Amino acid sequence: MVKRQRYVKRMNTNEPLISVLMGVRYIRDDLFFLKRAVASIMAQTYQRIELLICDDGSTSGAAEYLAEAARKDLRIRLIRRPGCLDLASKLNLCLTAAKGAYIARMDDDDYSRSDRLEKQVSFLLENKDIAFVGCNVDLYRNGEKVGRWEFPERPMVRDFYINQPYIHPTLMFHREALEVVKGYSEDRRQVLCEDYDLLLRLYAEGYQGANLQEVLFDYTLPATARGSRRMGHRWNETVTRWQRFKNLGVLPGALPWVVKPLAVGLLPESLLKGLKDRKRRAGKNERYQNFCLPPDRHQ
Repeated sequence: MVKRQRYVKRMNTNEPLISVLMGVRYIRDDLFFLKRAVASIMAQTYQRIELLICDDGSTSGAAEYLAEAARKDLRIRLIRRPGCLDLASKLNLCLTAAKGAYIARMDDDDYSRSDRLEKQVSFLLENKDIAFVGCNVDLYRNGEKVGRWEFPERPMVRDFYINQPYIHPTLMFHREALEVVKGYSEDRRQVLCEDYDLLLRLYAEGYQGANLQEVLFDYTLPATARGSRRMGHRWNETVTRWQRFKNLGVLPGALPWVVKPLAVGLLPESLLKGLKDRKRRAGKNERYQNFCLPPDRHQ
């Protein structure tokens, strides 16, 4: 209890509250990544935060750890609803319960640098024309740093043609922007591309995003080049691209990019790995525009 009282005294209540949303389905036996992710948020230099964690489908060890973490720190709010396995539903539950004027994202196997939230909220406060902001990331696979992704500072719709020009768990939003588009789509056709769908709906409403041009985040890549997506999920992305590009009025010009997820899914794993390895050998830091075969990583 003493530790909590010290925290309350340290908090500046004049600062806007940031609600950090984390949808968790942690199935590793080793809790290292989950503990690291939670600790990286709780250690932020920006103190006026709450961490909302919607957990379902995790191991018993992960569930017990999260319950204990919520008991020890009042800033952590644990949400559980049986049968809530998909990421969009979990994030929408967190969003409904969130109290903050700003909504940030975090995933259970990544790491936020200590000043990430402070720099992002300062940027949004200073740039009133921007509704959400991400950042550049260092890439890690199996605990080893393998490169860096650098993204456009002010992405436009055409930057979505090849890949999404943001890393979803790096983002911070003005709450009102998410409310206007009614949060994440829970339609089965958006499973594993709920972030791509959300951002294009925000652009369709006239909102603009940005990326801080510095690395504030460590992003964990899947163990394989293809990642976790099956062809059904790639079909979902194809449908989502068709719907959003149509709404944005960029068809038929963007039609070749609509079928890009299916084309990538048909490539052999060995060829995908070779293409990505060759790209990394060409340059350790990869600009988004030149990196056309990103790994798929979703909950």
